Amino acid sequence: MDLIQAFVDEFLVDVAGNPHLGLFLFVWLFSVINPLAPPEEAFTLLGGACMAYNILHPVFGAVAIITAIIATNNSQYWIGRGVLKLLSGTRIGQRFEGSKAFRKAQKKMHEKGIWAIVGCRFFFGTRAPTYLASGFLRFRFWKFFIIDSLVVVIHAVPYMIIGYVFSAQIDGVIQWMEKLGLWSALALVFGIAIFVGIKLLKNN
Repeated sequence: MDLIQAFVDEFLVDVAGNPHLGLFLFVWLFSVINPLAPPEEAFTLLGGACMAYNILHPVFGAVAIITAIIATNNSQYWIGRGVLKLLSGTRIGQRFEGSKAFRKAQKKMHEKGIWAIVGCRFFFGTRAPTYLASGFLRFRFWKFFIIDSLVVVIHAVPYMIIGYVFSAQIDGVIQWMEKLGLWSALALVFGIAIFVGIKLLKNN
């Protein structure tokens, strides 16, 4: 976990002055602006492992990760409600609105309402389109915020506990990636490229 410790001490603390505030900003901004961001389960599992190694405080670390995930979902809601509405008449907006994932998310929101927001948490790849569709369809924000926040907590806490209990195994994976060095980064990029390519082909 030396790599993670260095990241916390030399990046998060330098940027925000506090590791937990820095973690919140990193998870939130990285997830919102990066379409290739890892699933939230990765942050919660790794966060649990960091708590086991005393890199993060158990309470403050959990609060930082959970609130960052909630902030990400709320940001995507408002992007759907504001940005997508503004882009509706443009080629980019029409292309996005016509994508298979977004059309499916809109259909689910019409059919299921609140339950679409609950259900998407448990299926990777459906979350962002559902949150964007919620805002685009002007689903009431206070309902979205309450339901999403409750489900995030219910979903995230078990993953943190798993990361905490099995921290040694997660540490082993990180050490393996450190040994591979550049090759692990290339393999990760290659895997992400394949995943994105498949998703784009399915949407077209």
